[in-house]
Amino acid sequence: MTTAGFLQDAPSPVMPARPQRQLSLWRLLRSGLRNTLEACDEELFDELIVERRFLWYRSFVISDPEGIRRVLQDNHENYVRLGQNRRIFHFDSGSGLLSAEHQTWQRHRRMLNPVLDHRSAQLAAPMLCQLATRLVDQFTQWPPEKDIDVADMATIWMTRSAGHVFAGEDRALDDMLLHMGVYPGRFSLLDFLPLPGPLQKIDRYREGRTGPGRYFPVLDRMFAERRSPDWKGGQDLLWHLANARDRNTGGKLSLREFHDEALTLGSTAATPVRPLTWLWYLLALFPDAEARLHAELDEVLGGSLTPDGVGRLTYLRRLIDETMRLYPPLPVMFRLVREDDVVCGRRIPRNSIVLVVPWVVHRHRKLWEHPDRFDPDRFSPERSGSRSRYAFLPFSIGPHVCIGASLGMMQMLIGAAALAQRVRFRVVPDFPIVPTAWTNLRPAHGIRMTVELREPLQRAAAE
Repeated sequence: MTTAGFLQDAPSPVMPARPQRQLSLWRLLRSGLRNTLEACDEELFDELIVERRFLWYRSFVISDPEGIRRVLQDNHENYVRLGQNRRIFHFDSGSGLLSAEHQTWQRHRRMLNPVLDHRSAQLAAPMLCQLATRLVDQFTQWPPEKDIDVADMATIWMTRSAGHVFAGEDRALDDMLLHMGVYPGRFSLLDFLPLPGPLQKIDRYREGRTGPGRYFPVLDRMFAERRSPDWKGGQDLLWHLANARDRNTGGKLSLREFHDEALTLGSTAATPVRPLTWLWYLLALFPDAEARLHAELDEVLGGSLTPDGVGRLTYLRRLIDETMRLYPPLPVMFRLVREDDVVCGRRIPRNSIVLVVPWVVHRHRKLWEHPDRFDPDRFSPERSGSRSRYAFLPFSIGPHVCIGASLGMMQMLIGAAALAQRVRFRVVPDFPIVPTAWTNLRPAHGIRMTVELREPLQRAAAE
């Protein structure tokens, strides 16, 4: 399918209506705190750097790829996470990757990078293929007259696959992964107020913020088991986490640090898998793309599911990339400026807020051709070569890139290939599909779809 083929009379993937101009503070508080996407007005999609005021903050929305490179990579130490956001992920010692800064963050990142790098994801691939095959067997039995929320299906795949990566056959962490997969819940004005120390504890009593501490006992058990010289289990993620050493000092994580990183990784495990929800919606919306995917699956996999075969599914990878462009798993990133800086010739004063908003960057009119259209071939080698790598930020970029990105991509490729080989999904007519976002992007009401067996399997069963 050519680009022109996708654009001619193509349906438009759902997105919230864009305000024509900047929202007033009252409307911003009403709409923006409910759904970040509703606060993204037209100017943000036309200008590469936009200055705004929010409460007492001077803020800059940066979409210029070179500006993004400056903020998230070249001078990233000058752009730190907001203290208000870091306190949300202060589970025990405050040393997790989403809470710590500076030397503590650097030490933990050094220790965790080998645990979740590309090679580690490749080692997990055979197990994920087996798990996906067993899971798909269940969906092929789903009654055709009964619909299913594919967001729930993606959550099931995330929980089971991440659970095996975290703890092998031990299912004791499944509840933690489910709970942390929706953590921290909905944001409010409190998340932007610089509360004094004693009042920061208010976060622990807010809906969606309670509960992480209840997982300490099971984490304590798993930590002790995997630190024991008598441990006979496999070298799962928690084993690597409990036994990781800092290459500079030789030190290991303390138990409290282990708590923080296990919960942090649990809270981020769902993020890279969320695009699967949107992938099924887009395939149902664009049957030509679905047919092209099915042809690739039949040719490359031939009915089997192996890591080598999944690695050769080039069109599926384009589909997933285009899905993450339209519906980025990390829709917005906030940074506090420590010292004055210059970004793309623009002075950025200290104590201001910089926002990098992938939802805007991925749909910016100066960075993408027909940015609101669905076109997987924009990720072909020929068309990708002329585009800045800083214009596509599904998992952030630079030193703070999502540490689980490689594993998440592997989970998406395997989960999508396993399901698309054997079933297709159709959107329930007139069901409201509303993209909504804060720390992650999801359909506000889910996406309800019916399940159909693919025709080749139906014919084979009949014969």
